[in-house]
Amino acid sequence: MLRVLDCLTQQHDYRLVVLALGVCALGSYAAISLLNHVGVAQGRSRWCWLAATAVANGFSIWATHFIAMLAFSPDGPTGYDLALTLLSLVAAIAVTGFAYFTAIDGGLPMRALGGALVGGGIATMHYTGMAAFHITGFIVWDESLVAASIALGCGLGAAALVVGAGNTTLLQRLQGALLLTLAIFSHHFTAMGAAAIVRDPTIIVAGSTIPPGFMAVGVAMAGLAILTLTLVGVALDRRDQRRTAAFARDIAAAKKAEEQQNLLIAELDHRIKNVLARVAVVAQRSRESSCSMDQFLEVLDGRIQSMGHTHALLSRGRWKGVDLADLVRRELEPCIGACEATVEGPDVLLPEEATQALAMVLHELVTNSAKYGALSTPQGQVCVRWRCCANGSSQSLLTIQWQEIGGPPVRVPTRRGYGTSVICELIPYELGGKVDIDYLTDGVQCRIEFPLEKAADHDRSTAFTGSRCLPPLRARSQAASSK
Repeated sequence: MLRVLDCLTQQHDYRLVVLALGVCALGSYAAISLLNHVGVAQGRSRWCWLAATAVANGFSIWATHFIAMLAFSPDGPTGYDLALTLLSLVAAIAVTGFAYFTAIDGGLPMRALGGALVGGGIATMHYTGMAAFHITGFIVWDESLVAASIALGCGLGAAALVVGAGNTTLLQRLQGALLLTLAIFSHHFTAMGAAAIVRDPTIIVAGSTIPPGFMAVGVAMAGLAILTLTLVGVALDRRDQRRTAAFARDIAAAKKAEEQQNLLIAELDHRIKNVLARVAVVAQRSRESSCSMDQFLEVLDGRIQSMGHTHALLSRGRWKGVDLADLVRRELEPCIGACEATVEGPDVLLPEEATQALAMVLHELVTNSAKYGALSTPQGQVCVRWRCCANGSSQSLLTIQWQEIGGPPVRVPTRRGYGTSVICELIPYELGGKVDIDYLTDGVQCRIEFPLEKAADHDRSTAFTGSRCLPPLRARSQAASSK
């Protein structure tokens, strides 16, 4: 009697054992990867991927067994029965396919049951394959080791599917593949240890059996199939990883976009409320200072249009700021006719709050000048100059000088209307600055000061001259504007 267990250390080619282990590991990883893809597939493709999973696992079990059998070289002739050899492959594919079908849509209990059935498929393939193994003698089995081999296959198979099946991570799939490899390998060598060969010279190996050399060709083909399916599994894994990463990025981008949209909606709501509140105050104060409905509608229309122009400038600058020269140009533009307006000063970017307050003040200055001052006559001129000076802190002090020249004689107003209140009170109230207005005989002068966070450090001079058709205002040099 020759115990195969003794031959494991004496009559095995361990190069082939290592090859069997590698083929088994590749096939197990392919099976686990494909099984994860089965879980997300739909329709007919689901059955195709399930079949691919069964083929990958069945071939890995079958190839592992026969490569390990090729590594075992007992004395005397050996061969393999073709029908039983093919039946062992079909059995491995069929049983494991049913096992994976059981596991794909269930929770942990069903995955454990499916894994145990995979262990049954391993045992079915192994003992059918051993029945195909012909020698000059017969095999006697140790029942306790046979039971142990089946238990190892079923237990480790159940653990493999519990860990690796389902929507799992790459690490979990690798762990599942390792457990499945152990299930196949431990079953095979435990079952081989359960076998004892009894020599019988009367038993002849039939000539119709397949020689071990021919079996190597079949095993090589099986190995090629396993390698192909493994590459398919790896490709699917990489695609799923890219999809998962892209999905995560899309979710993050959508969440960020939603947060930004909520912020924009909240900001828009806040600004609309502020605008409506400002319009309501302007309408009420305009009505109080108007002598007639026509006058009320006229002044209210002008003030609302000014607010609209300011809003357009802020929107064009994405509410990050408005250039002071652009703001002055916008306020002066409707009143430029035959008269001239000169603007000069450094580039200054006004924040939103300062833009809205200064626009209202400039509108009232322009409106009063167009009615009673320099902008009411062709010979009149308006000069607007500004400068920025550091005030010893992170802020700068912006000083704007409004001066009218060449208009009708100025008379000090006998009453203070809403427009004058805006000019004198809005800057101190909203921007913490101050306003001084002088009604000189040759023209009104107004000095505006308020702190500003940022100011540019280079100068720009611009002169505006317009006609009735309102062409684009033309820029002039410093020398030309300083008459």
